[in-house]
Amino acid sequence: MEKWQDPNVIALWIAISVVFVVTILLFVVKIMHAGYKRMMQANLRQARLQLEHQKKLVETALLAQEKERTRIAADLHDGLIGKLTLVRMKSQVGAAITEVEALLGESIAEARRISHDLTPPLLEFSPMQELLDNLIDPWQQKLAIAYTTNVRGMADLPSEYKIQLLRIAQELLTNIIKHSGATQIWLTYRHTPKSIIMLVKDNGRGFDTATLKNGLGLSSLEMRAQYLNGTYALKSVPGKGTRAFVKVPVK
Repeated sequence: MEKWQDPNVIALWIAISVVFVVTILLFVVKIMHAGYKRMMQANLRQARLQLEHQKKLVETALLAQEKERTRIAADLHDGLIGKLTLVRMKSQVGAAITEVEALLGESIAEARRISHDLTPPLLEFSPMQELLDNLIDPWQQKLAIAYTTNVRGMADLPSEYKIQLLRIAQELLTNIIKHSGATQIWLTYRHTPKSIIMLVKDNGRGFDTATLKNGLGLSSLEMRAQYLNGTYALKSVPGKGTRAFVKVPVK
């Protein structure tokens, strides 16, 4: 009988083969476990970052609401109440009726402006492109605004879409006028059956987005876009202006 036919030799080789296979399996399982562990740790880190980001957006929403309340209170106190107090004083000292009526007209205009800022009139019945046109009309007295629209179809938007898009445009225009030093703004509104796209760009001084990405205004814009299940992107280069892009899916 050949040596390799010896049952003891066969048993030895079988044992060696089993040990070898088990070792390989254990090695593979260990590698898979380590990879799975790394993947789970990466997912946990990503989830933690997303949770922190969402928490920051909630805090931004609360701060933005408080900022809006403060602004409205200041408008009421410094604008409307101040004018009405002046009307009362003029009437008490016997001022001419034309002067009192002029002050009352200014007070009514101020009240109308504050009301328009809170909720634009006929919001539910006005198309979005018309609401944007009304929004930018007062701003055109300060700088040139090129406004273009591309609306395909007659589908209207829910009121909550309109007010959030208006607030985004309002925030962008306010930031441009306050900080950019721009002389020209381009506003494009596009509405297709699948999405809404709003693009706002200027020829201002621009800024470093890395240093201001956590600002209240920019976070507020992202929060409003996320509320509409949309996306928001901002690109700015010092000396080359700013470009803001908002895309919202249409249901």
